[in-house]
Amino acid sequence: MKRNRLLDGLLGLLLLLPAAPLLAEGTEPAEPVFLRVSETAEGAPDALQVAVAGYRAEDGTRLDLVGAVHVADEAYFEALNRSFDDYDVVLYELVGDPDAAASARDRSTDRNLSAVGFLQGGMKDVLGLAFQLDEIDYDRDHFVHADMTAEEFSASMEARNESMLGMLFRAWIAGMAQQTPDASAQAQVDLLKILLADDRQLALKRMFARQLATEQDVLEAMSGPEGSTLITERNRKALDVLERERASGHRRIALFYGAGHFPDFHRRLVADHGFEPVDLRWLDAWRLD
Repeated sequence: MKRNRLLDGLLGLLLLLPAAPLLAEGTEPAEPVFLRVSETAEGAPDALQVAVAGYRAEDGTRLDLVGAVHVADEAYFEALNRSFDDYDVVLYELVGDPDAAASARDRSTDRNLSAVGFLQGGMKDVLGLAFQLDEIDYDRDHFVHADMTAEEFSASMEARNESMLGMLFRAWIAGMAQQTPDASAQAQVDLLKILLADDRQLALKRMFARQLATEQDVLEAMSGPEGSTLITERNRKALDVLERERASGHRRIALFYGAGHFPDFHRRLVADHGFEPVDLRWLDAWRLD
């Protein structure tokens, strides 16, 4: 299997970040939200939720954007594994060789060979979560690779004169620009609450979930006005595979990708591929109660 282990781990961390602000469920925003923190009636955090966004085309094709949170509760991955049986085909993300992608579950231990993989494993252990490649069954006949090979990714980065370091720097600048004295003070209060909490793991999980669900435009900032290989080009590749599968007669399709890809997918599906949004439902990725 020819792939960049460090890249896979880095993408897994980056694409936990949403790229759109929160809106109330039931509204019809121009660009839906795909990651949020739900709350109880008392205002306590209840769950970090990821969307399954449904679209329909005139030819009868039903497409679901199934949001991936790469480190999550086991129950979330179990629910995904059950739901994938309902589709003709599941298109999935994984930068690497498509001929060897079916063995992703066996290769998941490779992440421990990279520094970022170590961070992902640490995040999983500290927060009591599970890792996607350990939990999702990719060895099914209707799973179809819909991502770049490592060689394609590298070539696109070179053609665009991009670097992961440069994109991370843009994201850091965007994050710094969003910092306010109130936000910094609140972060200190949250850290103090974690130190004093009876259940520190749950307190940390809640703080991290809120951070993930309230980041604004991080991936957009990383991509810049001309898009990026990380989002724009990989999404283009995935949608090429979608059209190929539609042409072969499949009419119930899941596109299983990190939630950070979904704002761009939404724009392209509506503007270029003849799809209209029809519904939006939510999966609990992290229980916070």
